[in-house]
Amino acid sequence: MIYLIMNSLRLSAYILLVICLCLGADIKACQTLRQSLHIVIYVSPKGNDHASGTLKQPLRSIRAALERIQGTDEKQQAEIILREGTYEQDATLVINRDNVCLHPYKDEKVILSGGKRLSPKQLKKVKEKTAWERIQPQVREQIREIDFQSSGLPLEDVHASGFGRPIQAAWTEVFLNDRAGQLARWPNDTTVLIGDIKESGITPDKKEEAPFPVFGYYEDRPSRWKDTRQMWISGYFAHGYADDMIRVARIDTLEKNIYTAQHTTYGFMTGKPWRRWFAVNLLEELDQPGEYVIDASRQKVYVCLPDEKVEDVHVSLLGTPLIAIENCADVTVKGITFAYGRHIGVYMENTSRCVVEKCVIRNMGGTGVVMGKGSQPSPKGSGNYKEGGPAASRIIGSLSGKLYQDILFNRAGGTDNGVKDCHIYQVGAGGVNMGGGDRATLTPARNYVENCFIHDYNRIEKSYQPAVWIDGVGNRISNCTLCHAPSMAILMHGNNHTIEFCDISDVCSEVDDQGAIYWGRDPSARGNVIRNCYIHDLSRQHRVAGTYHDDGACGAEVYGNIYYRAGSLPALIGGGHDNHYRNNIFLECPVAIHIDARMQGWGKFMLDKGGVIDQRLKAVNYQQPPYSTAYPSLPDYWKNNPALPQNNVIDGNLFCRIGNVVRGRTEWLEMYNNWTMQGDPGWVNPSNPLKGFKDNAPVYQKIKDFPHLPFDRIGCKLPECLD
Repeated sequence: MIYLIMNSLRLSAYILLVICLCLGADIKACQTLRQSLHIVIYVSPKGNDHASGTLKQPLRSIRAALERIQGTDEKQQAEIILREGTYEQDATLVINRDNVCLHPYKDEKVILSGGKRLSPKQLKKVKEKTAWERIQPQVREQIREIDFQSSGLPLEDVHASGFGRPIQAAWTEVFLNDRAGQLARWPNDTTVLIGDIKESGITPDKKEEAPFPVFGYYEDRPSRWKDTRQMWISGYFAHGYADDMIRVARIDTLEKNIYTAQHTTYGFMTGKPWRRWFAVNLLEELDQPGEYVIDASRQKVYVCLPDEKVEDVHVSLLGTPLIAIENCADVTVKGITFAYGRHIGVYMENTSRCVVEKCVIRNMGGTGVVMGKGSQPSPKGSGNYKEGGPAASRIIGSLSGKLYQDILFNRAGGTDNGVKDCHIYQVGAGGVNMGGGDRATLTPARNYVENCFIHDYNRIEKSYQPAVWIDGVGNRISNCTLCHAPSMAILMHGNNHTIEFCDISDVCSEVDDQGAIYWGRDPSARGNVIRNCYIHDLSRQHRVAGTYHDDGACGAEVYGNIYYRAGSLPALIGGGHDNHYRNNIFLECPVAIHIDARMQGWGKFMLDKGGVIDQRLKAVNYQQPPYSTAYPSLPDYWKNNPALPQNNVIDGNLFCRIGNVVRGRTEWLEMYNNWTMQGDPGWVNPSNPLKGFKDNAPVYQKIKDFPHLPFDRIGCKLPECLD
């Protein structure tokens, strides 16, 4: 029975082939007919892996279905159809055969889970006296414990996370009524200032032998904590773009000092409003519905129940991708919900024309979708954000450091792969991480993220893990809605990428010195286009940009975008060259364009002989094809005083109700055909810029050749069936 369905399909194909030949058809036509037949296997949680795999006799597991199609003719499509239900996985499902489609039966709801569903009865009242006494009296009746040891489940403890550290599988998380919980914290909804620094954690020569940081606290509450063995602290300890979470060694309640047990990338500092901290994973602070505390020493998790009845409890277990699609082509994963894993939802490597379509990816501890290899941690330590280790599959790891160290790193992200029409939210470390293309030869990958809604994507890793990470050459982000995050929406590396028709809002809500769309420190990373996007409602609390060309970024085309209340510095050109802003709309911002000569000031070390800029230009052989022909001004980079920002053109832009159009020296910009005004440039609806301009709007007369921008194409339009 095991191979009955495949054998019957083969037999049918040969019968049809014989009939074709008997009827006089040519051999090629008959072969095409045979190849058009495909393998169909049904799977159901109520099935049996020894069944035939038909609709009436389905298999039970997706793994068994994938094993059935191994060794079959890859020219025939293998269609694996899933009946409604939840499929819990204890290991990664691997697809490495061409021409596979994995999808639900009709409109049935299918969940691929990396966790375990618990019975509400497995949440028991706390009886242990030492734990009971640590819980605040007013919430004791709401607290329950999950005993992982008696349940036979593995418990992954809390670990350090944050800027400069490798991205890894999350700790065990708890989900109540399909909502992600959070580690108990104090204060519940804010942070507190770092006190006096006793030990910064950084020696003058920045050796790792420095003592662990020690700092003071001002508040009374920390002195009341009875047991800090499971305690961690999180926050922005030095720079406002670098979050961190580290373990606490002890608290000195007499001197009111906190002794940490780990180093951070930049150590501890004071004197800026973002240099703040909060406590994590303390049983004494388990006081809000949905919070939990992990006590690995007791193999228990303590949970504060929500106000409503708990009907659904999940814990995350799987620390590897739910699905890995590798070394194959023409694979479609469609209409499936991915949830409750500790790591990646879908991983792709060395693939072509593989698509994740109409899927929901939520309640995952890591990244929704990853295209291409990551990197093992740097041998010099996890805090070294400028270095990575060897390339590695099915992880992100120290990818950021790897690309900093080796800008030509080819991740084997494949070609023409896509994530489309998907809803990704409540994930721990970014929405989509997309590589592809070869920077050494400027060969494009044409990978894409299209028509996706990605939000609330930094539950664990708060910075530098964006809604969409894009690297390599020639990839695209189109018609995506990206919002609700403490850090950036798009982080870009590489060449000739396109970001278009995206609606970006409410990102960079915590950080300082970041941008909604961010890239930099590589003058060879050119040819990137940002067009027809709506960037709006960004925080002005700190230095937040809409588009941020950091540390000498060059050669970008930015046109047709709307910057509406887009942070404190909507367009920030940080010392770079050859950037062109054309036909953009800047509306109700304190500043429109910031430009500086940082490469002449604090950043001049980057231009040193043998420094980071020199290294990166030499890496791409910048004076030879393909770079010299693709970017004609690049070969003269050193001849034209790179310390000064040059050839940055601001052409045909509308500046409406702007406090200061340019912050910086205007002679560093070439400005013409722009219109600065305070009134109404001709909106259809002044409160909603996406309604566009009236046909006879003054903007068309005041700015020569100002185009009719495609306002109606901005943002994603998902089917209502995606929750």
